[in-house]
Parts: sequence; structure tokens; C-alpha cells
Amino acid sequence: MVVTADERASLAAKKTLLMGGNALDAAISAQNVLSVVEPQSSGLGGGGFLLYYDNIKKKVYAFDGREVASSLVKPDMFLNTDKTKKKFLKAVTSKHSIGVPGLYNMLADAHGLHGNLDWELLFEFAIKYSEGFKVTPRLNKLLTWAPHIRNNEFVKSVFYKNNKPAKIGSYISNFELKNSLKILSKDKYSLKKGLLAKKIATSMIGYIPLGDINQWETKAIEPLCKKYYKYKICGFPPPTSGGISVLQILGILKNRLDLRKNNEPFFQQHAFLEASRLSYLDRDFYIADPNYFEVPVKSLLDESYLKQRASLIKNKSSQNYKRGLIDQFIESNLIKGVNHENQSTTHISIVDSMGNAVSLTSSIEFAFGSGITIGGFFMNNQLTDFSFYSKDLEGAQIANSVSPGKKPRSSMAPTFIFDDKQNLVGIIGSPGGSRIICYVAKTIFDILYLKIAPDRAIENIHLCSRNKFSEIEDTKKNRDLINYLKQKGHSIMVKKMTSGINMIWRREDYWQGVADPRREGHAIGN
Repeated sequence: MVVTADERASLAAKKTLLMGGNALDAAISAQNVLSVVEPQSSGLGGGGFLLYYDNIKKKVYAFDGREVASSLVKPDMFLNTDKTKKKFLKAVTSKHSIGVPGLYNMLADAHGLHGNLDWELLFEFAIKYSEGFKVTPRLNKLLTWAPHIRNNEFVKSVFYKNNKPAKIGSYISNFELKNSLKILSKDKYSLKKGLLAKKIATSMIGYIPLGDINQWETKAIEPLCKKYYKYKICGFPPPTSGGISVLQILGILKNRLDLRKNNEPFFQQHAFLEASRLSYLDRDFYIADPNYFEVPVKSLLDESYLKQRASLIKNKSSQNYKRGLIDQFIESNLIKGVNHENQSTTHISIVDSMGNAVSLTSSIEFAFGSGITIGGFFMNNQLTDFSFYSKDLEGAQIANSVSPGKKPRSSMAPTFIFDDKQNLVGIIGSPGGSRIICYVAKTIFDILYLKIAPDRAIENIHLCSRNKFSEIEDTKKNRDLINYLKQKGHSIMVKKMTSGINMIWRREDYWQGVADPRREGHAIGN
């Protein structure tokens, strides 16, 4: 079963499986196609997080492909001369926002360990699409909207016709990207030590030295797994907050055993919003690159700590929650940072006939990343995921502050779910900026706790509270829920919440693939 953000990527993955490839080969093939047909979301200039499950060894492997800040970054690079933070678009479109890309170096390393097919074969579909592919409604919409790419001459030559974004259904070709893909197909580390690395360094003089690109390393780390009722849920540890925060929300809700007993129609939704608010508070203070900040992972997921956090949830909403008290930080002067984390990300879920599986979330951050192009692809703006401020006037510490060689905090949350017999039953992830955590946590909660069918769980109204506001998805079905939550004291903000949950779920003797109807995803099985 394959679920990706685009039918062409899903078909490429399926064909790769039929050629004898495994789930990892298929994921790389799909990512290559997405790099061509979904350039607004991911690509050669970005990063990502990969979970790979080896069904023979019964082991989950986690590969960190997150971008890295160069050796030339400065703590105040996102501040104006008067020390106020730069406006978002000015920060995004600056070369300061670009981190050393890691996605393809990571995929090359993972393929070397777990791939079946020859690396070059995995590029055939993408190279063909780069010669001509059809514009989808979402690509057209974002081309029409994106303000920061309109003056890019390469973008205008490829994605615009007569100075207007290419129409839905029209065909466009990206021959510069074709050339880059061909180079990468023959030299799997070209983005690290080859021709593509040199191209990036030449374009980024004064911002990213070639030495920084050459030194980029994949981090193969232990996945973050925790029991949830009879299930085991495995996510990704820092520098993404996705794994910790999803497990925190579910753990807090698990300690509210009165959820099922409460007869109020939307009490579970009230509790979910409160649990997410508590978790995001901890995220803002405590989660960053673990090589630069001692992230209290065990403390944040400790059962007694989660039980204490759950006890704060009352019948009425509270906007006065504070970060949890973690022993080693009680005396520390920590403050929250200010950053921008956006929604142009993609997710791939795949399981092969041998039971191996991939959950891969990749991104260039903003729509079309920084808007800066090299070799036919867009460079990321992931460094805007750092706090724009590094400390306050009193010198208080911000965990997610800018430093050379540091990885910015993410919210990407590729996830596996196993049953009590250690069988893989769920593969899930989503784009959506910092709301990814809510999208993934709520879908899992709806399926495992509320026993809602996977397709219905994805279609359900999204909820998220990242601060004092309770965000409710803007749909025609939300009025009763909003009225209930207002009575509970929630400060409501109605938002478009365009998740892209691509999920595979075990249904007795078959896999059910579900693509989020909010985007253009496609599930295909065999």
C-alpha cells in the first residue's frame, strides 16, 4: 500500500515495488517525483525525517535528515537594526533563512543500508516527469498566491506562461531540475560532495561555505516509542518536537479516564484542546536540537508527569497554564522563542509485501521555500524555524535559538503504531507546520481511543491549541462544536486547517490506505 501527496508519486512507488523494490526504494522513488510535481512542498533543497521498519528484524530505524545552520549564521540575523524581529516575508526570502539541505544525503545513507534496487533506477520516473508534467489545482493556487517567487526569472521561465502562473491542466517542463536529478542519480552524494554541492556553495557565498555542505551528516538515532493502552507508538525524537508532543497529548488524554463516561457531546474535543495546549507549552520551552540543549525527553513523557499535567484539565477551559516543572530546569531562566513554521511539507506512507514500511515527512518549509532556486529546485527557508530572538533583555535562555551547526526545531511527526503482538498496524504523518502535531495526535486518538474508522478519523474536524486560542477547522459542520466550546470558556479561532494526512491502517487481513481529502493525495494498493 502506498499513500503520497500526488497520484503520480504513488504510481511511481507502486511500480518501484513491482520492480522488486522494498518500501524504502518506493519512498525514494515517490519523493523524487514529488520533487518535480510538488515543488512548493519538498525537494532537493530541503530536509526531512524518515522512519523505516524492517519486518524481518522487527526493528524501527530513524534517520534524521534535518537541515543544519551554517557556520556563518548570527544570533541576530532575523532582527532589524532596532532589535525588532524582521517581517516574515523579508526573513523567509533572505539567504540567511537557508539551511544546509539534508533530505537526499539522508535518503542516500538509508538506501545504502536498507535499499534493494539500484539508486539510479529510482530516478527514472522523476526524470521523465521533469520533461513535462501537468499542473494541478494546488500548484496553480500556490503559484498564484506566492508573493516571493514572482520576480525570480527561472520561476517565470518554467512556471509562468505570458507572465501568469501556468494554468491547471497545462504542461510545464523543468530541464534544469532534470539535469540535477540525472547528476544525483549517478552520484548519490552530489548534494554533499559533488557537483550539486558546489553549485549551492557558489550561489550561497557568504552564507553557506562548501565545507559546511561537505560535512553534513545523517543522524541515525533511536526512535521515540511509548506504550499507549495495548499499542506501542513510535515517533521521531528531537530536533523535531513531533514525536514528543504527539506522545504527550495522547499520554495526557490517557490519564483522563473519565472521557468515555462523560455524556456531554463534545467533551473529548474539549479535553483534546486542553491537552494540546499543555503539550505545546512544554514544546515551546523544552524542545530544540539535543546537541545544543539538554532536552528532558524522559521527564516530559514520564507517567507521573503526564498524570500531573492531565489533572490540570477541568470542566472549563483554562488560558493560564504554565510550562511543566522539570527538575533540572526549575532554577533555569527559560523563555519561549518567536519563530515561523509553515505548512509546505509532504508526507509519504508505504508498506511493502514483505511487511517493511516507511513513514517519511519532508519539507522546504514555506510554499516554494525561500523562493531562491539553484539547479532547478527551490532552497529551503528552514532556519526561520529557529527563534528570531536568541535571548531577552535579561539574558534568559531560549532553547530553540540560532547557533552555527545547529538544527532548527521541527514539528514533523512521521509515526508507526504497533499492536500488543508487535505487529505494525498504522503508518501516519502529515504536512501542516506546527499543527502537524495536532493532526497526527487527534487522528490516532480518534482511531485508537474513540474507535472511529480511519477514513472518518481523517475527515473529522481538526482542533488545535498552540497557545491561548482554541483553533477549530473552518467547515460547515463545526457550529455545534463551536457553541459547546464557547460555553466551556474556549477562546475560539476558526481557521482553514489544510492537513495532508497520508495514512495506512491494518484492517484484519488487508491494508487500508487513506489520503487526506483536503489536499491532492492518492492511495494505491496491490
